[in-house]
Amino acid sequence: MGYDRIYFLKKAFALWPGVVLPVSGGFLAAHYAHRGATRGPARAALDAVVGLAFLAWIPWRARDVARRFGLQADWRRRAIHIARARFADPQDLALFGVETAEAMDSYIRRFEDAGLNRILNPLGWSGACALADKVVFAARCANAALPQPETVALAGGGRINVLSDPAGRELVAKPVDGEGGDGVQRLGAFSDAADLIARAPSALARGAGMHLIQPWLAPHPGLVDLALDALPTIRIVTILDETGKPETVSATFRCASRRGVVVDNMKAGGLIAPVELTSGRLGEAWKGYGGDPCVRHPATGAEIAGRALPDWPAAMALAERAHALAFTDYALVGWDIGLTTDGPMLIEGNAKPGVLMPQRAARRGLGEGRYGALIAHHLATKA
Repeated sequence: MGYDRIYFLKKAFALWPGVVLPVSGGFLAAHYAHRGATRGPARAALDAVVGLAFLAWIPWRARDVARRFGLQADWRRRAIHIARARFADPQDLALFGVETAEAMDSYIRRFEDAGLNRILNPLGWSGACALADKVVFAARCANAALPQPETVALAGGGRINVLSDPAGRELVAKPVDGEGGDGVQRLGAFSDAADLIARAPSALARGAGMHLIQPWLAPHPGLVDLALDALPTIRIVTILDETGKPETVSATFRCASRRGVVVDNMKAGGLIAPVELTSGRLGEAWKGYGGDPCVRHPATGAEIAGRALPDWPAAMALAERAHALAFTDYALVGWDIGLTTDGPMLIEGNAKPGVLMPQRAARRGLGEGRYGALIAHHLATKA
């Protein structure tokens, strides 16, 4: 069974956050009240059994997290208490830096996210998701005249179809249906279309999946000391507001933590830092899983915390414009925007942007402020 099928099966069952009564953030109270009132006796009984099993699992999970992250026994005891009081995964407590039960009330638990997202973005869970297919995504962006990397070629099905002259440009190949930077390859430069067809890795054409071949984008000069060998990006989350207009509700900066890595994703060891929405300034950076905060880049010593991102207003405006012009069939979108020498550029969109990265980076729950308010609004309108 492929990874994608396992992922969908894992998310098919929306975990009830509790045994009988729900234990979650106040901004989700109306949602869980509706869900509790509409579930049948069999589902309520199943939820109670799963909830009791979850509570029994917490001490084992806390021990495992403490071992992997190098945390002390006092953290483990405190984590067990908080996790039981707030029906939370101890790993979330470690990653988000939660020290009290009350602090957990503003967070979206990771096991809640898929169930909420299925209601907000049903298209994101279908085979017709325009945000999951890079070719369809690129076509929508092109129709709306949105800045994005040019598609130089498509590879797959036994051939490479060259769409524009590669002429000396550094190129990169991306799986059409890939996520999280998986399968991205830096190809180098080619003299012309024939050279690209002759020298591109043969696996690109022979492989079962399609690959998009695009130019390698150079980072903005103001970010070279953070870029290393990967283009830094910002994950900007927009949600349609009460009038249907896209609103930026969260932003997280990402960059590689070491040389020799061609993507900036958490799974590749990248750094994440919160972006203050009004100023574009960065907070402390964190590695995706474990580790201490970084005020400066571990490889270059360049300042991270307090740094103002170049072209920040334009990047935020691009995310909102892309949502408004091309993707209003999704209530929530996580945009990956590259800050390049040619200005902000749309790299991809995500119908399921997740809650781990922004909550870990900011050490603050997404339930605070407009993110939580708009999630609650859409849940109420779709109930």
